[in-house]
Amino acid sequence: MLKKIPVSMKLAVGAILVVSAIVFATYEDHRAADKYQRICQQQVPKISPGAGEQDVPSAKECDDPKDYMPWWYKLVAWPEGIGGWALIATGFVIAWQSYETRKAAENAGKQLAFQKETLRPRLKITKFRNDTFTEAMKGDWVFVYMDISNSGGLPAYGVIADTWIEFVHGVPPYKFSPLAKYTRADYPLNIHAGTPSGFFIPLHRKLTEEERRNMGGALGAICFRVKLTYRAFGEEVHTDDAYMVRPEGMEAIGEYSSET
Repeated sequence: MLKKIPVSMKLAVGAILVVSAIVFATYEDHRAADKYQRICQQQVPKISPGAGEQDVPSAKECDDPKDYMPWWYKLVAWPEGIGGWALIATGFVIAWQSYETRKAAENAGKQLAFQKETLRPRLKITKFRNDTFTEAMKGDWVFVYMDISNSGGLPAYGVIADTWIEFVHGVPPYKFSPLAKYTRADYPLNIHAGTPSGFFIPLHRKLTEEERRNMGGALGAICFRVKLTYRAFGEEVHTDDAYMVRPEGMEAIGEYSSET
């Protein structure tokens, strides 16, 4: 697996390339100057004073060989091209600073997102009160009592609990019907991290003798669904859990379970 090249090494390589380009341009500058000076001096005619004017260069015109250099050498030659090199260096520094700024912003954004994901409240039904349910089955008012836990780092305040409950005949998989009893909790819940909060869902009636027999013969169960709505860092979050319960325990109904 290839390792990521450090930024310091990238800067060193960039500096070496810039210095090499300057040295090469300077070398080409002097080499071209010498070449054009020799050509110029070879073209100076050896004639005596007073001769007629000719359209040829004089020895004096060869004093500054840089006049014969190609125009692009003056843009990169040293020190004539110092302005161009300054622009190149400035562009290199600006590009590097932009890269580092963008990288720092991306890292800060990832760190903030990680902290939010770690600290935000996470609610879920974690325990079914079997003994309480068994006692409720003997009375006139059947209900399910369970715990809601918060595995996040921050408390969940003002949690709204919507519930559905009904007795469903037959064998799994169980599905809720329009007859399911809907209830919204009378007051919002506050669920702290690491401290489960008790919560019950009433059926609002007693079971019939047929329902009791069916439940004892695994031909029916009380099914309930809980939808919790709360806020995490300004965003509305929903947790939906559904279960079937009998005196011997509770099983999840995956079709109705979801978490955001």
